[in-house]
Amino acid sequence: MKINSQSSSHVGNIYKKAEEIGIPEEEILDFSANISPLGLPESVKKAMEEAIGGTVNYPDPDCRHLREKIGKEEGVLSEHILCGNGGADLLYRIAFGLKPRKTLLAVPTFVEYEEALRAAGGKTDYYFMQEDFMIREDFLKKVTEETDLVILCNPNNPTGILTDRELIRKILDRAKVTGTVVLVDECFLEICEREEEFSVKTLLGSYDNLIILKSFTKMYAIPGVRLGYILSENQELLEKVSRAGQSWSVSHIAQCAGIAALSERKYKDQVKKTVAQELIYMKKELGKFPLKLYDGNANYLFFRTPGMEDLDRRLEQRGILIRNCSNYVNLGTDYWRVAVKSHPENERLIRELALIFNR
Repeated sequence: MKINSQSSSHVGNIYKKAEEIGIPEEEILDFSANISPLGLPESVKKAMEEAIGGTVNYPDPDCRHLREKIGKEEGVLSEHILCGNGGADLLYRIAFGLKPRKTLLAVPTFVEYEEALRAAGGKTDYYFMQEDFMIREDFLKKVTEETDLVILCNPNNPTGILTDRELIRKILDRAKVTGTVVLVDECFLEICEREEEFSVKTLLGSYDNLIILKSFTKMYAIPGVRLGYILSENQELLEKVSRAGQSWSVSHIAQCAGIAALSERKYKDQVKKTVAQELIYMKKELGKFPLKLYDGNANYLFFRTPGMEDLDRRLEQRGILIRNCSNYVNLGTDYWRVAVKSHPENERLIRELALIFNR
């Protein structure tokens, strides 16, 4: 597999795409962005509306109430939490705050990791996953004294494949010896039914070189609000990351949205249940087409269409956006990712794919 350049290519830009293909924004069905198929919870919408009056003041730079709420939900102390303007903001803060000279990435993985590291002047070392896109124990050999940071995405983006917690523990042990910080991105994990089995949150107390990245975007369908946080018991590390960003990075409206979202336990359970059900349906239906489907566990599916490199353009003409994965390191031009959405939306995608594949 070839290494492709990591030019910025973000999902969810329906505004630009609508202009390019000549279709109104409201008519586009966006399978490129992986967010909750249940949409915005009503309580979160109400909280944001009620928060508008509070915008006459600067937001709380410490996000105290929000961090207290997160702490109760996550079972961690509030001082071990740092909030940011979405997961991407925190990635850049980590890159600029820690200034890692060399970072190890298992590729393919989320493009924005390397974009943030490059912006901060760091270099990247790659662990090239094989065709099944699994991380194996030989990853440990890649963690050396020259490795300042390891980033693991669990489940991985774009493959949706999970990495066993015991293997991550071994990586953390190796990283302790080499003086390496390990960032585990669990932004999509809370949508998985197997979250408790794979999360490394219980390891925070044992590893002061561990950071966990989480986001409100995916679970609560609020990508436009921009809200995320990191967990770590290393106070010095959190302070470095905090100082790398401006004080008022999280708006008052975002903080109120987050507090309301964390009370939506029934909604969260329903999202997990819906995604699990739709994964079964989509895997079954996609399996009928001439493509290679990978057995992911996230709220998106990853597949390859050997010999077909224009699937995204074909679907765009039908008003559907999917994620072209050609700008991921270690992938070619015939790899794609599609979100798991509501059943009617998923049915429409399958119908359009059937027409394209003449099935």
